[in-house]
Amino acid sequence: MSSFEAAGIHVTVDDETLREQVSDPSALARWCAQHPQDPRTVGYLRMLGRLDDAAIAGRLALAAEGLSPVMRAVRRARYAHVLQWQGAFVAAEEQLDLAAEETGLEDPTSPSSMSVLAAVFQHRAKCRFEHAQAEHRDGRREAAAHRWQEALEDARRALFMREHLGVAADQVLASSRQTLARLARQDLAV
Repeated sequence: MSSFEAAGIHVTVDDETLREQVSDPSALARWCAQHPQDPRTVGYLRMLGRLDDAAIAGRLALAAEGLSPVMRAVRRARYAHVLQWQGAFVAAEEQLDLAAEETGLEDPTSPSSMSVLAAVFQHRAKCRFEHAQAEHRDGRREAAAHRWQEALEDARRALFMREHLGVAADQVLASSRQTLARLARQDLAV
């Protein structure tokens, strides 16, 4: 199980579902209420299960003027993650595809662009993972297997990029390894 801090609150990522679990939801909700304009609020509201609020905040964060393409990609990935949790997998994957394109609009070889692209790949892997599970539950086995392979490839890309950039924090590498380990098990049942 990987973990990290969000607004000073401990968050763990479940090994099976790859979803975040917040240690103190009330404290995180207070932080969100105090920082409604902070772009991280999108992700925090999602973690709290307040998906409609997170979607609104995500759209507002994307609408901000003067964002660099890389910053827009970061915000787009957060919004896509909300769409994923809402079960809008196709829309989420479209947003993540756009985010991947945006990372290369400034300097595609810069460490910051590559770091964001690795994060986009990891988010897309998690989205495709949940999409594969939904396809499997709906009896679409072939579509589920295809989605799963796409998810696995994205997870491999994210980890490879993060390992070879040499700038990823240990917790970021642990997160990528956790995602890849879950997908490598090829177990659609959760």
